[in-house]
Amino acid sequence: MTVSSAFSPPPFVRGGGGGGTSAARTQNCLSLRTLDPNTRNPCNIDMPLIGFGTYKFKKGSGEAETAVIHALQVGYRSIDTAFIYGGEHTEKEVGRALGRCTLAKKTASTTTATSDDSTKVVPVLSRKDIFLITKQWRAYHGYEPTLQCFQKSLDRLQTDYVDLYLIHWPGPAYNTMSRRNDVMAESSNGPFVYAKQGHEMDQIRHLRGETWRAMEDLLYQGKCRAIGVSNFTIRHLEALKKTARIWPPAVNQIECHPYNPQRELVEYCKKEGIAVVAYASLGGQDTGKKTWNVLGGKLLERLEIQEIGKRYNKTTAQVLLRWATQQGIGVIPKSGNVEHMKQSLEAVQGDWTPVGDGDDHVSNWQQQQGLTQEDMQIINNLDQSKIVDANDDGNGDVRRWNESTRLCWVRDPLKMLDFD
Repeated sequence: MTVSSAFSPPPFVRGGGGGGTSAARTQNCLSLRTLDPNTRNPCNIDMPLIGFGTYKFKKGSGEAETAVIHALQVGYRSIDTAFIYGGEHTEKEVGRALGRCTLAKKTASTTTATSDDSTKVVPVLSRKDIFLITKQWRAYHGYEPTLQCFQKSLDRLQTDYVDLYLIHWPGPAYNTMSRRNDVMAESSNGPFVYAKQGHEMDQIRHLRGETWRAMEDLLYQGKCRAIGVSNFTIRHLEALKKTARIWPPAVNQIECHPYNPQRELVEYCKKEGIAVVAYASLGGQDTGKKTWNVLGGKLLERLEIQEIGKRYNKTTAQVLLRWATQQGIGVIPKSGNVEHMKQSLEAVQGDWTPVGDGDDHVSNWQQQQGLTQEDMQIINNLDQSKIVDANDDGNGDVRRWNESTRLCWVRDPLKMLDFD
């Protein structure tokens, strides 16, 4: 059954201050395109514009469980996780946190969030109050492996459905972590020389299609409310479109920040009706000092962003999150600090009235209701994602990706996603 032709383009709304279009949203939600599993008719579901991320909590420490409890307590209603996070331990901790919340709902009582913090109580929530996102891991590419991966995630999360299920990575799994640069450089297959059997360069495109087919069937069965992708380029999306029964994916979750805003990909997704969710909005957790020096410093330390924050009495993190959400891009910040959790929510939901900066700035804000166009342009000018080189023949310029702005997946030889 092909349902892609039954979808009509979603409505678009003008993004405040950003001067562009954004995925349809109501209040602080993104409207995701999906289908009703009972009728298989197209429909939309709402996803909070801001979710709580769970990447890189300490493996098996209980940090993720505690953080999710706190996040739900301060007002988050969307939790983003993945099969592989925390060495495959984070989903279990998220599941325990959700289990405690729903148990509190059933018993109409609360318990302490941690054994050593009696001031924190478990929020009383039902499963349907929480928008739960997880991701399939690349080692499970293919139809049957994807179904197996999904079931493992359900078991860990202690739930019988997820709200959004994503393909985490379009590339191959590797058969070793000991990958030699000289071997990859000498091989005509490049990094694919280390691809897991069945994940070879001439197989990976078909394999992604089989992964998507399994996810379509999970959606038909009502085991997830929407399906999407993560880290997909335009090339990957166009390839998937040719074989997909369900199009478009509800979401493409991508690295997106002022140093690497991925404008072409964002515009493509908006045109296709794919909601964009940004990870690493604040610069990510995988980048070293050398890269930050090349880029002119950490995003959170940029004076330009600090100055904008001062005008609104906001932190640099809040400005960065607002820059994304004001363009209709969802965000999933992660923190173990409760005050930082609250501040991230306030970046999307709170008051952005400028303070003590003159009548002109206030007038501009009243027209924009958020960061002004001038503010947005200052942040946009931090884009360093492309390097312009002169052609060898002197005729025109060649634009190429600046690998320094790829702040995540830094150890993956295919981090630039330049494969079919």
